[in-house]
Amino acid sequence: MQDDVLMDLASFMSDNKCSYKWSPGKFIIVDNTVAYHSRQPFKGPRICYASIGKGVKPVTDTQTHLVLTTGDKMPMLGVGLWQLSKENTTNVVYNAIKLGYRMLDSAEVYGNEAETGLAIEKAIGEGIVKREDLFVVSKLWGYFHRPEHVKAAVKRSLRDLKVDYLDLYLIHYPIA
Repeated sequence: MQDDVLMDLASFMSDNKCSYKWSPGKFIIVDNTVAYHSRQPFKGPRICYASIGKGVKPVTDTQTHLVLTTGDKMPMLGVGLWQLSKENTTNVVYNAIKLGYRMLDSAEVYGNEAETGLAIEKAIGEGIVKREDLFVVSKLWGYFHRPEHVKAAVKRSLRDLKVDYLDLYLIHYPIA
């Protein structure tokens, strides 16, 4: 893409953005089917919940899983692996599993799926969890949107994560 086109897009996005000032107790719901979203730099504690569903489903404060339209259950709380260094990933993921986290939110582009796989393998090997106890998420990066590239990208994530299947595989963002 030419620089002037990128600058026009960046200006358009900046002129049309909606920013929310966070404070304790506030939340936002974004419908990814109608809006792009991103995050500004953030410091401090926060909890991120993610869900996929059809229609309106009541959520209670004691609910631990969301039921997807497929009938599968996705934990309401997971560990996001973005920006974890390779050096720290195995330890962080392993300890998260030991603490009870069951959803691991990964992506090939994060560059730490192999280290995540070592933690999964260790936790399963030690009997902390079985594979079916975990909800493993990965994402297809924009470079691999062409149909002939998808299978190789999935296989790479499966190999690196040391699992036979993914519970959820997302298109990381809709622009190839």
